[in-house]
Amino acid sequence: MAELEQLRWVLGGLLESKDLPSVWPIRVLFTRDAKTNPSKFVWQNGDYLFVAPPGSKVPLGDVARILVDANTPLLPPEVESGLMQLFSTLEAHGSKVTWGGAPQHPDLAWARMQLFATKFEYGASFHIFLTALNGGTDLRAAERNAFGRDPSALEAEAKANLQAGNWQPVPTSGRPLDPKRDFGEHSLSAAVAGVYLANAQMAADPAAAEAAYKAAVAEGGAAAALGYEGLAALATVRKENPQALLDDAIRAGSKSAPVYVSAAKNVPDAQKLPLLKTAERLNPLWAEPVYLQAQLTEDPAEKEGLLKKATQLNPRATECWIELAQVQTSRGESTAAQGSWLRAEDSAPEGAERDRIVAMRNGSEQERLDAAEAAQRNEREAAHRADQQAQQSEEERIRAAEQRANASLDASSKDQQLSDVHTWDSLSAKKKVTGILVRVDCLSNGQRLWIKEKAGTTTELFLRVARAELPCGAQTSPRRVSGAYQAHPDENLHTAGEITDLTVQ
Repeated sequence: MAELEQLRWVLGGLLESKDLPSVWPIRVLFTRDAKTNPSKFVWQNGDYLFVAPPGSKVPLGDVARILVDANTPLLPPEVESGLMQLFSTLEAHGSKVTWGGAPQHPDLAWARMQLFATKFEYGASFHIFLTALNGGTDLRAAERNAFGRDPSALEAEAKANLQAGNWQPVPTSGRPLDPKRDFGEHSLSAAVAGVYLANAQMAADPAAAEAAYKAAVAEGGAAAALGYEGLAALATVRKENPQALLDDAIRAGSKSAPVYVSAAKNVPDAQKLPLLKTAERLNPLWAEPVYLQAQLTEDPAEKEGLLKKATQLNPRATECWIELAQVQTSRGESTAAQGSWLRAEDSAPEGAERDRIVAMRNGSEQERLDAAEAAQRNEREAAHRADQQAQQSEEERIRAAEQRANASLDASSKDQQLSDVHTWDSLSAKKKVTGILVRVDCLSNGQRLWIKEKAGTTTELFLRVARAELPCGAQTSPRRVSGAYQAHPDENLHTAGEITDLTVQ
C-alpha cells in the first residue's frame, strides 16, 4: 500500500495534480488461491485487478500506466515506455522513496527518463518537461525548454548511460506517510473477495468464476449485485444475451457504471438516457456514458457540449475528438474544429490511423471552404431577390393606389357619364432634358440613365423599355441625348422620373 500510494504521489507531483485519480478502483489481492502469478493488471467489471500469491511484486509500471492513461493526453511512445520502466523501479518504505535502479529490460526510452529523473541538474525540471508534453509540446522542444540543453546533447548523454549500464537508485520526494495510521485494516466478506478473485481469473477458469458469482448471489446484500455483474460478464464472453442478468444486477442495487452502460445497449432509445445518466453519476470520471448520451441527441449545441465533456474526461478518445470536430464544422466553428482535428491526430497512434485522420481533416477543410462559398453565394442571391421584391412591392402599391382612386371616382360619379378622363401620366409634371449620357445601369425591369446637363448637374432617369444601343456601365464614348420625362421621383430606383420620349444622337 505504501508503494502504491507513493507512486501516485510522485507521479501526481510530476503531472501537477495533488490527488491523481484513477478512472477505476485499483485492487491488489494476495491469496494462496491465485491460479497464476500474472505480470500485469487486468480490467474486469469496473476494476483494475492484480491477483498473485503472497510475496509477489506488484507491477508498479502497470499502475503508472493506468494513472498516466487516465490523466494525460497521448504522450510520445518513448516517453510513456520510459516512464513505466522508471516507476517499475520505485521502492517505498514509509515516507522514504527511491527510484532509478536497474529495470528488467533497460533501453533508450528508459535511459532517457532515468537521466531526467535522477540527475541533479535535470531532476528539478522533470515536472516541467512532463507538463509541456501534457500540453501538446513535442518531445525535443519540451527537452530544450525544460532542461535548457540541446536535445541532441541530452540524447547522447542518455545513450552513454545506457551503454555504461550503471543504474543507481536515488531518493525522490515522497508523501509523509504512516501506513498503519493512513491505511488501517478493513474486513472483506469471503463472497466479495471470491468475486474479485473470479473477475481476475475468469478467462483462465470460467467454471470456477461462475461458481463464485453464484455464491455471491446466494449470499445476498451487496455481494448479490457483484455476483449478477460477474454472471452477465461471463454470459457476454460466452456469446449469450446478458440483459436479464444486467437487469438483476440493477435490481440488486449495482453500483457499477459499466452495468448500466451495458444495459443501455440492448434497450430502445427512449430507455437509454436514464441508464446512461446513472452510469455517469456512479463514475463521473468515465467518458463513455457521456459520449453515448451525445449519440442520442439531435441538437447540435447539446451534442457539442457533451462531446467536449467526454474529451475532457478522456483526451485520448480519438473518435470522440473526430465527432466533435465534425459537429463544430457543421456549426460554422472553423477555428474550434481545427483545434479538435489536431487533438484527434495527437490522440491517435502514429502510422495508418494518424494518416487516416489527417485525410479526414483535409477533406473536412475542403467541405468547410465549399460551404462558406455556397453561403456567400446564397447571401448574394437573397439580397438580389430582396431588391426585386422591394421593387415589385412598390409597383404593386402604386397600382393599388391607382385602383383605389379610380374606384372612389367611380363611386362618386355613379351613373354620370365621365366626359373628361385624365390619365396619371397627364397629371404628373412633364419635363424636358438635354445633355450627355455618361452612364447606363441595367436593371431587371429597364435601364437607369445618368444624363449630365449643360449646367453640370446629373439627372438619373428610368427608361422602362431597355434599348440595345445603350450599353451597360460607364459610357466610354459619351453621346448626346434629349427627350422628356414624367417627374415622379422613385426612392427605390433612385431616379427623378420616367422617360417618355428619348432621342439619342
